[in-house]
Amino acid sequence: MADTETAPATAPVTEEAFLADRLSFWSFFTGMTTKTTVALIAFCAWLWWCGVGGFSLPHVIVLPIAIAAIYYFV
Repeated sequence: MADTETAPATAPVTEEAFLADRLSFWSFFTGMTTKTTVALIAFCAWLWWCGVGGFSLPHVIVLPIAIAAIYYFV
């Protein structure tokens, strides 16, 4: 077989690049966790308010979907 040169599978990782990657991941993870928690608390408050106010099922379903759509697209 002929001798062939192969490039290294990965480039050497510097400490700065490694730390930047970790910080980016934890920033994303924290942001998603915070948004999910806030959304669940808001949804539970909405369900409680609908129960107290005597709203019908369409009211209970439509408004959170509309808010989620606005949140998603904005």
